[in-house]
Amino acid sequence: MLIGSGCALYPLGWDSEEVRQTCSNSSDQFDLGSCEIGWAYYCTGAGAVLAMLLCTWMACFAGKKQKHYPY
Repeated sequence: MLIGSGCALYPLGWDSEEVRQTCSNSSDQFDLGSCEIGWAYYCTGAGAVLAMLLCTWMACFAGKKQKHYPY
């Protein structure tokens, strides 16, 4: 959840002075101007979503009783 919230809050910093100098003065929150987002940002977001789904799925089966086979 922390990685997902970090990816969601990351664009809020695009209105800083450093980003405006690098990506033109037209950059603002959620508008990057002339710069582009790299593939690592998308992979991080997808990984966070997959981790949440996998952990939720595993938690659903964690409390189920297992069958006891007589040997």
